[in-house]
Amino acid sequence: MFSTNFYYRLNYQFRNNANINVFLTYIKDRFLHPFNSKKKRNFTKQHKIYLKKKKLKTNYFSINAYYWNSILKENLKNFSYLEIGSWEGNSALYVLKNFKTKNVVCVDIWDLYNDKFKEEHLERFENFKYNLKEFDKKFSFYKSTSDKFFENNKEKFDVIYIDGSHEAPQVYKDLSNSWNCLNNDGIIICDDYFYGNLYNNQNENVPAISINKFLNENKSKAKVICVNNTQIFLKKIK
Repeated sequence: MFSTNFYYRLNYQFRNNANINVFLTYIKDRFLHPFNSKKKRNFTKQHKIYLKKKKLKTNYFSINAYYWNSILKENLKNFSYLEIGSWEGNSALYVLKNFKTKNVVCVDIWDLYNDKFKEEHLERFENFKYNLKEFDKKFSFYKSTSDKFFENNKEKFDVIYIDGSHEAPQVYKDLSNSWNCLNNDGIIICDDYFYGNLYNNQNENVPAISINKFLNENKSKAKVICVNNTQIFLKKIK
């Protein structure tokens, strides 16, 4: 019933100290997958159609559309949203297009640094601005490190998407800082939970290490509501 990659992902969770709730939630998602696969394909297809009018060099988000739609609509009706890591605005577009929002805030370094990637990152930033033009005045953005943003932030949010640096120490900081400005019953979504090599036991600097560490430290406060092949969804319990 389950694919080979399913077992590699279970082993990946074990290697990175996931707790039992992560295992069980992932197994539940994989068990339900055959029953939901058609819906998932339809949500992915519809978002890809919408993106045809946008400027994107990559599209990593569309495969998540089904989960975002079902989980966020089940838990929240009109929410404030923060994302750490915006790239070309794909995830922000999905939120602005499909949900009622009180506030949408996007944070990314884009071309902040004068390094060898500056021109490429500037192009991503220009694409971000072009893509979100239709939602003018419905969102704000900060060209900043996440640390600097959180240092100055005074707002609370209902949904926070973490897709910035994938290095374990920074992921832990982003998750901890996000938790501190997340409302009760709010949701944090962490991208690339299975980042790195599924088949190699040497995963020493991946998001899962920090995500699992955070969950193990906050068992009574953080509820794992979904783990799929790419993302993990956490709910802040009162």
